[in-house]
Amino acid sequence: MEPLALALSQDERFEIIVLAMPTDMLSGDCCDLNATQALREFSQKLAIPITYSLDSTSRIQCVVGFDSQLQPTLFPQDIMAHYCFMARPYDIRPHGWGNADIAKISKLCYIEYGIFNFSAHQELCDVVYNPKNLCYYDFIFAPTTFHQCVMQKQQESWGFTQILVVGSCRLEKIRNTDFFKQSNTTHKLTVCYMPRWNIHDSHSTFFVYKDLLWTLAREDKITLIWRPHPLMYDEYVKRQKILTQEQWDNLIATPNVVLDINPSYFDSFKKADVLISDTSSMLTYSFVSGKPTIYTQNIMSKEVNNWAAKWIYTGCFVINNADSLKELLENLQEEYHNTIAPLQNHHEKILNENFYFPQDGSVQRIIDILVTDRQNTITRSQKGE
Repeated sequence: MEPLALALSQDERFEIIVLAMPTDMLSGDCCDLNATQALREFSQKLAIPITYSLDSTSRIQCVVGFDSQLQPTLFPQDIMAHYCFMARPYDIRPHGWGNADIAKISKLCYIEYGIFNFSAHQELCDVVYNPKNLCYYDFIFAPTTFHQCVMQKQQESWGFTQILVVGSCRLEKIRNTDFFKQSNTTHKLTVCYMPRWNIHDSHSTFFVYKDLLWTLAREDKITLIWRPHPLMYDEYVKRQKILTQEQWDNLIATPNVVLDINPSYFDSFKKADVLISDTSSMLTYSFVSGKPTIYTQNIMSKEVNNWAAKWIYTGCFVINNADSLKELLENLQEEYHNTIAPLQNHHEKILNENFYFPQDGSVQRIIDILVTDRQNTITRSQKGE
């Protein structure tokens, strides 16, 4: 949501509080999942210090809102915002910050934190777009008409939530960023690997390709940028204990392996010659960036990404086993530009036909909606409605 927050901060009509809150982890712990670090980077862009309490005189504030430096936890009633933007439609926030709690105080708005690739009939949509979660939202800003359709099919109360197609602030930022890297094939490939985290998720391919990628790094055949999902450590080491702390540390310490835990993945995108993702939002972001993207299909389950299978995958290298991945990486090392040319030739066509990039920008669309809604609210209040 950073592009939206930056735009709002430059508009005198808005007072903005950018708030970092913890997440309830599957292990039962609370963790901010780099929220504080992301807040720090955002505050630096605006030259505004991070605080641990609200300042009623400040138009723009960056606040850590949970039990930090012995400060009291902030709650929606402390914020008293007219609009509250959340990046997830489902509750994984601590007590007092559930959707129902927020909706009592503010109008609740949702922007996709990830671009879901699944069809309306898949189990993930039943979780993410569950009507019990959607019903608390006043505005849902959908990135594409496909996502609007998926959410509307899940929506039970049509009059309660407005599902509006405005595009995606994040996708626009990715599309407008120059990730071009002049690949020098006399040097080894730089590969950015971004796997999913849940061992029970049939679409996660981390353990299918881990041995190959780490072996190639140890043999000095690739530089591997590993960007683990923020939940991966909690799931693999703390909760499931399928990796020991020592094994996790050894993955990080492998020669030619670079761990990326930065809030932004833009730096890794720029450094990499090729991006690798399994079924996740990162696959969409990789494709939109224009960088050569490898989709690591999980052969253990049937294909479920109807939207992505029809559009995004046609612009990616699709592989389904370690041998095919190894062969593709060798081809990229030997004939980089010739190998990626077929995909790049129709990348823009896929974007134009299947994504939504409004001419005035998704940020401006959202701002216009908020301003109009606020004006209508004030008018109704003055009329005593």
